[in-house]
Amino acid sequence: MLASSVSSSLLLLLFLLLPPADASMQWVKLEGSPLSHLLLDPRAGQLFVGGVDHLYQLTSDLEVMSHVKTGPLLDSPDCLPPIVAQDCPSATPTHNYNKLLLLEPEAELGAGPGSLIVCGSLFQGICEKRSLSNISQLIYRTSNPVDTQYVAANDPRISTVAVVITTRSKQEVGKASGELRLLLVGRGYTSRGPGDIPPITTRRLHPVAPPRKAFSQEEELGKLVVGSYSEYNNHFVKAVAHGDHIYFLFSRRDMRHTKEYRTYASRLCASDRSFYSYVEVPLLCRGGYNLAQGAWLGDLSGTPALFVVMAAGQASTPIATSRSALCVYTMKDLDATMRRAQEVCYTEGGLDSSGQEEAYIEYAVSSKCLKLPKVKAPLSLVGPVEEHLVRMPPGRLPGEEFMSHQRRGNPGHSGGTMSLCWPGNALRFLEDLEEETGEGRLGLPSEAADPTTRPG
Repeated sequence: MLASSVSSSLLLLLFLLLPPADASMQWVKLEGSPLSHLLLDPRAGQLFVGGVDHLYQLTSDLEVMSHVKTGPLLDSPDCLPPIVAQDCPSATPTHNYNKLLLLEPEAELGAGPGSLIVCGSLFQGICEKRSLSNISQLIYRTSNPVDTQYVAANDPRISTVAVVITTRSKQEVGKASGELRLLLVGRGYTSRGPGDIPPITTRRLHPVAPPRKAFSQEEELGKLVVGSYSEYNNHFVKAVAHGDHIYFLFSRRDMRHTKEYRTYASRLCASDRSFYSYVEVPLLCRGGYNLAQGAWLGDLSGTPALFVVMAAGQASTPIATSRSALCVYTMKDLDATMRRAQEVCYTEGGLDSSGQEEAYIEYAVSSKCLKLPKVKAPLSLVGPVEEHLVRMPPGRLPGEEFMSHQRRGNPGHSGGTMSLCWPGNALRFLEDLEEETGEGRLGLPSEAADPTTRPG
């Protein structure tokens, strides 16, 4: 995803991995500024680009294969689709901002075709599926969506992230080889339109035999339950799958203590349809960088790591300043800290050895940490141990030391730089920063810890 807007020249510069002897650079002029998503199909070697009112499919040589106009269309965030002018006086021709652009892999044994998932800001954020071979071919789009099919934020300023996962489901055995394809979505709070959509939801992609509907938020698929979502005001930056878990990166207001905005990483088991395993921890980047702007899951010296571009916020607001830095968090250390938060909340009532609060349950709910008997088996929440430790996910934790790579001085917003780099260039960028290594932290060692989670 492009973390920064493309300028009004409507030029998207795409660097190709050319042989060393060829120093030329190819570019293509596209409509739809600001362009928001750039997606590579590694199997076909094609690129998909989403922007305002426009969707493109490009070859590896940046030739336009297909171009679809997605707006403007008659709409209003105050009305539910389908939009009828006489029933919605506030409806006007409205731009369609691309909010999600994802690959849906083909199901096993031909049980379901692959597709390009496209979600926009129009019609309460509904989604559609398009052909990967030709995006002008529509595979699925509902003309009369129900309220459970509203996916993306209907406000261009509010972020939406998502990740596609494939799991096995007992309920789906005998249907599509028991394979269940899901879309996990994180979206910020919107003040207009439906106000009861949780910050994180699970949506069905396949199979969708009646009465089930594609992109529908079904009760049995799980969601993050919160109270007073508008007060927390989550701003989602990234969603990734790693190992047996799904991770979300976002910033939100810390309602428990300072009321300041901070960046958090959350995790849940990919097989957990009830969100019992959900846990959050705060990510700190030394120097006052508190707002995540962009992120990428990559490799740091052979170790999986989360590279996060952080910016310093303006006072107590979610607005980023021009000061930014790059902090790196290894997934091993991140998982260990989340595991510690779960152990403390489940077995120690959220308190450390001195009786100070170390973990707690957030989001204005009534659940509290418990003191359950410790089990000899490793605490996993993915597997049999889950039956012993359910319904009371954990909370807060003092910080652990991390190494972060900071770009000193006044680098300005570097989120776009990370997003536009090919992997080789991104690694070179990190190597250039090796001599400017500083400390990053996960959590605050000077105060009662900060990871948060939902109740069961």
